[in-house]
Formats: sequence, structure tokens, C-alpha cells
Amino acid sequence: MPEDVTTESQPIPAPEAELLAGTERRINKAMWVLGAVGTVLCGLWKGWGWAAGFAIGAVLSALNFRWMKLAVHAVADAASGSPSSAAPGQTFVTDTASAAVPATGEGVSEQAASPRPSGAVWVRFVLRYALIGLVGYVIFKSSFVSLGAFFLGLFLFIAAILAEITYQIYCAFEGK
Repeated sequence: MPEDVTTESQPIPAPEAELLAGTERRINKAMWVLGAVGTVLCGLWKGWGWAAGFAIGAVLSALNFRWMKLAVHAVADAASGSPSSAAPGQTFVTDTASAAVPATGEGVSEQAASPRPSGAVWVRFVLRYALIGLVGYVIFKSSFVSLGAFFLGLFLFIAAILAEITYQIYCAFEGK
């Protein structure tokens, strides 16, 4: 192993950290813009059934992205032992072992317990796919709304992520 290699991580330079800090906000904005434009285009191209199908898929895509983001943050926070995985209104304190544990009002546990994602995180993880499947089934059985447009709308978050990737590549070449 070469002597020059260090195992310490290098901090992210400030301009790149600022770019990364706005990623989720830009993806959300892109989803809403692409969803609105896609709904109008589907309506003009194939009629209200396609517009409705795309809009329903786009809304579920945005909801799925939000739930997925919350689940990833909760799991990452639990894995790192970060106190930010606390449920709303729940506070964490540090005991002598320097690990975050929930404050209960009855005192702090003597043993360090790392926070775990709540059961709600896992329920949302499973329910988002059940919800998408249920809506797809209802659309399939009703035939009032286009199932193809629904699936097209479900992939909206991928288009928003690709737009973000394109933006970050552009920024890298422009030196921003």
C-alpha cells in the first residue's frame, strides 16, 4: 500500500455542496413542471382520458418520490446514529456513551441505543407500492382513464432525475 494514501475523507468544496444542497428542491420543481406540461400535452394529443391517466400517474410518482426520500433519510439517519431521525416532536439527548437516545421524561437510559426507523417508515415503504398497484388495477378495470398514460406518468420522477443529472453535468462543464 502506498504511503501517500490517507483514509480520511475530503470535504466537499463549497460550490459543489451548494449545488448538491438544492438537488431535492430542483427535482420536486421539475416533477411539477413536467407533470403539468405532460398532462396538457397528453390532453391535446389523445384527449381527457390520457390527460387524467398521466395526471394520476404523475401525482402518484411525486408521492412515491417523497415517501422514498423520507424512507431513505430515516434509514440513513438510523444507520449513522444521527438524531435527525427523531419523529416530529421527539427529542434526542446524548448519554455518556455519546450515542443519541430518545428523551423520555423519565430519564435517559444508561445504555446507548441507536435510533431505528419507525414502523411508519416501513409501512409507507410497502403501502406506496400497494397504492400504485391498487390505482393501476382500478384504472385497468374502469377503462375511463388510459392505463398507458398512467404508467407514463408514474415514470415522471425518472424524467425529473434525468433533468437534474443534465443540469449538474451542465454546471460541471460551465465551472459553476
